[in-house]
Amino acid sequence: MTGTMQAAVFKGDGVLKVETVSIPRIQREGQVLLEVLAASICGSDIHALHVPPGQVITPGVIMGHEFYGKIVEKAEDVQHFQIGDCVAVNPCLPCGECWECRHNMRNLCVHPRHYGQTCDGGFARYALVETSQLYPIDPQIDPDIAAQTEPLACVMYSMDMVKPSLADHVLVYGAGPIGLTYIKVLLAFGIEDFIMAAKGEERVKQAKACGARYVIDTEKESVPERVSQIWGGLADVVIDAVGRGPVLTEAVHLLNSRGRILLFGLDHNALSQVPPAVYTQKELTMTGSLGKDFPAAIRLMEDKGIDLKQFVTHRIKLDEINRGIELLRKKEACRVIVYP
Repeated sequence: MTGTMQAAVFKGDGVLKVETVSIPRIQREGQVLLEVLAASICGSDIHALHVPPGQVITPGVIMGHEFYGKIVEKAEDVQHFQIGDCVAVNPCLPCGECWECRHNMRNLCVHPRHYGQTCDGGFARYALVETSQLYPIDPQIDPDIAAQTEPLACVMYSMDMVKPSLADHVLVYGAGPIGLTYIKVLLAFGIEDFIMAAKGEERVKQAKACGARYVIDTEKESVPERVSQIWGGLADVVIDAVGRGPVLTEAVHLLNSRGRILLFGLDHNALSQVPPAVYTQKELTMTGSLGKDFPAAIRLMEDKGIDLKQFVTHRIKLDEINRGIELLRKKEACRVIVYP
């Protein structure tokens, strides 16, 4: 396929510009060209557009790492995928050579390529991807939901890291798109005794609409006080879906002995102040999560029909992407889906 397309290109210093670029061409074996059917704007995209950036991103790259599409061209050697197949994309391409890759920790690769951050991603009409990064997905899944396969895969991986049980009290900080995804996943796992810490009336409303029984408005209420009132005690599991420093500082004091805290939100500019003695005296466990479980996410979408569409607030065209980002910055949107 030849010709040009529109793409959202990172120009540096917080600038994202929609411009005309060449449609990518297959360069080598193991590649396919996707027609991007839908893409989702991630919170890390907002971090990447901060000055200084809170996420690694290379100027000149087409942004967008949460996307899915339909194969329209493939390299001659590609046998397991066919033209017309619908696929979700794992955006992180491990180098295969670093210590982490050689010790079966490819998700922690220190020299990865990453669609939408260090190489071209899905905020475009077409995207060139490696077949190693593809997962077949039912074309009947609603595009609003299929576009969120990658963040759901991240949440599913993290659930396996912290392993919340039906007996656990779970506290989740953050009711943005990831926090609301946690609500849907916790409920799908049969876990109903959880509390959401949400910032502002709109986030509180969205969390309740998604099924959360207990929601604390952090702009008006004290999280420690409300947790004590609701449970008469502390949490067994805390999930930080925000990634800002003050969350961890507060959260470690809200855990029962041998409690687990999961760090999901990621912002390289964030700093926390935490007393190490708390971990020792209560034998706490803190776990970071940077992996993705695509098979589990796709099974959940196909088998349980998890409703991630509920918190999609805006659907936009590619040339409206900066408006979508600004709406997210101002917290006037929750999940924004881009239709290139």
